[in-house]
Amino acid sequence: NAVFFAVKTCLAAFLALYFSLELNLDKPAWAITTVFIASQLYSASTISKSLFRMFGTLLGGVFIFFVFPITVEHPLLFSFIISLWVSVCLYLSLHDRTPKSYVFMLAGYSAAIMGFPEVMTPLSITNTVLSRIEEIAVGTVCSSLVHALLFPVSMRSLLEQSVSQWYLNARKLCHDLLSGISGDKSPERDEILTRMATNPQQVEILITHCVYEGDAARRLIRLVSVQYQHLSYLIPTLTAIELRLQRLSALQITFPDNVAVAFRLFLHWLNDGEAVGETSGIQLELSRCQNDINQSWRNGELPIEHCLLFTGLLERMADFVRIAGAYQSVGGLVSDLSGDTTPARGKRTHRFYDKGLIRLSALTAFCAIFGSCLLWIGTGWQDGASAPVMAAILSSLFASMDTPLTSMKLFVRGVIVAIFISVIYVALLLPQATSFEALVICLLPGLLVLGLMIARPSTNMIGISVAIQIPGFIGLGHHLKPDLVLLINNAIASLAGVLFAVIMTVLMRNKRPSWTARRAVRQGLRELLRFIKELERTGSSLLGRQRFISLMLDKVNVVLPRLRLDPQPDMSTAGMLLTEVWLGVNSFDYYARHKDLLAKHQLDSGQMFHELALFLKRRLKSLQTPPHQDLHDELDWLLLMLERLAKQDDGLLTPLFHLFSIRLYLFPQQPWPVATPRQLERMQLQDYRQRAW
Repeated sequence: NAVFFAVKTCLAAFLALYFSLELNLDKPAWAITTVFIASQLYSASTISKSLFRMFGTLLGGVFIFFVFPITVEHPLLFSFIISLWVSVCLYLSLHDRTPKSYVFMLAGYSAAIMGFPEVMTPLSITNTVLSRIEEIAVGTVCSSLVHALLFPVSMRSLLEQSVSQWYLNARKLCHDLLSGISGDKSPERDEILTRMATNPQQVEILITHCVYEGDAARRLIRLVSVQYQHLSYLIPTLTAIELRLQRLSALQITFPDNVAVAFRLFLHWLNDGEAVGETSGIQLELSRCQNDINQSWRNGELPIEHCLLFTGLLERMADFVRIAGAYQSVGGLVSDLSGDTTPARGKRTHRFYDKGLIRLSALTAFCAIFGSCLLWIGTGWQDGASAPVMAAILSSLFASMDTPLTSMKLFVRGVIVAIFISVIYVALLLPQATSFEALVICLLPGLLVLGLMIARPSTNMIGISVAIQIPGFIGLGHHLKPDLVLLINNAIASLAGVLFAVIMTVLMRNKRPSWTARRAVRQGLRELLRFIKELERTGSSLLGRQRFISLMLDKVNVVLPRLRLDPQPDMSTAGMLLTEVWLGVNSFDYYARHKDLLAKHQLDSGQMFHELALFLKRRLKSLQTPPHQDLHDELDWLLLMLERLAKQDDGLLTPLFHLFSIRLYLFPQQPWPVATPRQLERMQLQDYRQRAW
């Protein structure tokens, strides 16, 4: 695949060069650079990136076309306007985590590429803008056609495989948990959870590209989007199963016979690849077992804590079955693209964006570009335009990374390599190329190596940085006149711009993954606090519950991989927001779903929610803050009241289960409460109020 990619990319590059020369375009180097940037291993991603690059170039060209004439006579104003434009475009692009963000990012630094080099010849700006758009168009058309027509590599199988692997990872982890193989600190367990947290982003990226593979791929996308919605709930479901298994193990509770039978049947269903799509039987068995457990408690055969733990475990297992059933029912259509495959595509609208980090990234880009402009203006450097251009490119390309400095170092190495290669070409090889054929023979070995480097993930960054620089450094054009002095001058200016971008990134933007994870956790705590207050005031709604879950799960997918990559002791007790997801869900299911029933029995939960809100506010200040005793006492009192009332009213068993789940997540090591004298007094007072009411 790498060899095919390199050959096709070289062919597209030479076609772009040939057509640029034949059409008498000004800067064929831009067309060659576009081919290497737009070309991807898969034909669909090549087409999509080519289109995004074309749209971004058009947007940047229109901006510079209108702004240039009225600002170019004022160097500081012009530099400020272009720097601001790049940072605003970068700000907008960082609000989209799909490849479509490339449009705004490119619109930003395309304006810098077109505007800065032309300040000495302002009358040629129109030709420059048109030439840039034409060159980009030639490059994108050549790369798209070559990769789509010559041995095209489809992305559909990759998309289907990505979703399948997501589900298979969850299935393996579920089996390990129920078999007692995976522990809380198991590296394999953490690795599986991390992979599952990165799956949603991968699937969204693949969906964005796969749209350009035709009708069959679009039908597949609609199916995968439905699967996506269900698979997103796997991580909280599996961790909820894990928590209850750990608690049952800590209490050394022996499984009743009916639960043991349900477990064996569940494992058999889970391990049977052919029968896993048939869920009605196992769902019926789990439901029957839950009813038996509840009846055993009513008959006095099972303590209430055991009953609630088994009920919660069986309920989460049933959730897993429902997710698997939904996945399989859609998955059956994925392989049969000729059938009626019209499920509506789910909307993934609830996304977490770190506004502060996005603003910091945009500000860093602005400072790097404007600082390069000040150096250029202050020194009167005639060929110094490459400095702010490179600062704009570098600041934009790596703005979405947690620690961009690592990738920037690779990019800098690529720039240095490009300078050395360009010197060799300009000084030794290009003077011998007296025809187009000779030029092709001269460039072919180097471009093939570049294609192979770009195709390999380990060398992709260096390959891209070399490919961006070489065509411009060697000055490919109509009248190829290699100029070593001009090359060295441009190289020094480019390195100056790179240096500005790196320095500003080190000073302002270079953050560790745990820093980003910590901010996401705090934002998740604020979201939970907002949801709890809304729930207490108005009872919220199912739509609000769904929105809360979507926002929190997106934050979980942000936090998990970063803590895996950069673990921090003070984050180990943060629960990676999975605890907070279930706190919000169980609070809703306890209160909003049973508000009238709780009011009927005069059970006031206001104090409990007040104490829970106080705890969340304290955690915002310090993530390691444990739940306080007043919250524990309030939960215990409500549990004792509900336990007594549930024996008289079966409807209260469900809110009792959800309240117990809240307590389990907050105080996982605490046993079932025993009434204290103060709690007994409160219970007697509550009985009096109920009789009076």
